[in-house]
Amino acid sequence: MGVGSGINVRDLVDQLVAAEREPRENRIARQEQRFEAQISGLGKLKNALSEFGSTLSGLSSAGDFRQVETRVVNEGMVTANARDNAPIGNYEVEVAQLAQSQRLATSADLFSGEEDFDPKTALGAGDVTITLADGTTETFTLSENRSSLENLRDAINDQSANLRASVIDDGNGPRLTLSTTQTGEQNAISRIDVNADGGALLNRLGFNAADLGEDQDTSGGFRQLRAAQDAIVLVDGLQITRPTNELRGVLDGVDLTLNDVGTTRVTVAEQEGTALEAIRGFVEAYNELRGQLNELNAFNPESEESGILNGDSTLRGVQDQMARMISNPVEGMDGTVRALADLGISTQRDGTLAINEFRLNERLSEDREAVVSLFTQADTGIAARMKGVVDQFTGRDSIINSRTKSLEKQMSGLADDRDRLEYRMERIEARYIAQFSAMDAMIAQMNQTSQFLDNQLKALPGNNRK
Repeated sequence: MGVGSGINVRDLVDQLVAAEREPRENRIARQEQRFEAQISGLGKLKNALSEFGSTLSGLSSAGDFRQVETRVVNEGMVTANARDNAPIGNYEVEVAQLAQSQRLATSADLFSGEEDFDPKTALGAGDVTITLADGTTETFTLSENRSSLENLRDAINDQSANLRASVIDDGNGPRLTLSTTQTGEQNAISRIDVNADGGALLNRLGFNAADLGEDQDTSGGFRQLRAAQDAIVLVDGLQITRPTNELRGVLDGVDLTLNDVGTTRVTVAEQEGTALEAIRGFVEAYNELRGQLNELNAFNPESEESGILNGDSTLRGVQDQMARMISNPVEGMDGTVRALADLGISTQRDGTLAINEFRLNERLSEDREAVVSLFTQADTGIAARMKGVVDQFTGRDSIINSRTKSLEKQMSGLADDRDRLEYRMERIEARYIAQFSAMDAMIAQMNQTSQFLDNQLKALPGNNRK
């Protein structure tokens, strides 16, 4: 191209196509930047609301506004852990007996008459059924070629959740020991029944707890080394029996662990300042949220720079609803505490909150329960209704999610716009090339005609002068 006219047609076409493309491409780029900024801004808004929602979740119950601590005179005897709902009080705790598990061992002379008896000696095939005091039964089956003390030990340890077995040599030969994994009389072994051939050594492993007494610690093939027993504790004179040393429900809201017998005192006291710290935490979290909302909606008239959600309807909706939830009284509240303003919490010009510590402490001293109810009252309390606003804007089908999906769909549409623009530019380029090619060919033809005419004129008789 350009041979006939001498014009650089390729360069000219590229410039014309670029001139056509630039305004349309810039418009798409501006739309893309706007969509990306809005998506980013909505993401920041959602994250800020979600973080604030996490704070609100920790202010929904009265227990969130109090912490209790326990003091035990002798922690080597009893340890105590109080939950937030534990009432304050002092208790005398006497541990009369600790719970313990049961331990049995085969009698020292059970297999003494058997020559070369060891842990691998076959006892004979059969079933060993162990019954606990609560009626639980477990049966362990031994085959002819796997019927030693060690095989029975392994079967028990592999299959039982209630028992642990071991084989030890005390110098008089191997002995099988059985221990219950849980403390308490209800978890003790009450019977061991064996079903084997008449002459099998396995039959010697029977046991019946009913045979035991003060002067009798053996039954069948076993000796009781340690009897199972329940914990016995007296709290302010009231006797309580439990199968474990971990006691719950003995003291309201307090878990006890018994470590040794004896008498001690347990004190449950409320930590001071917990409610004040909880309210401070709420105000700090709200101010953090409000600061982020203000940043997203900011506008600097001097530099004419604005936040990425300046003027956005969703952001404005969040700000308006949060402001109402902060300032409106709580329904159902009577007396002198009905709104945050009654606690000395006021709204500043930028929407953040400020605390009058003297007023707040005064309200907590006068009517702590009302202050806590202001935040924790079901459905209408500060925490509940603000959590409702958070969920409205951040939930699965929330306004923010819907808008984000819409913007993402519009972003996808811009890719189609770019494809259409590219197709349009290809057609314009082809048209320009066709037009300039035709022009170039015409100019070339005209140059040829001009040269021909010039040659003809030069050949006329009047032009052949010497």
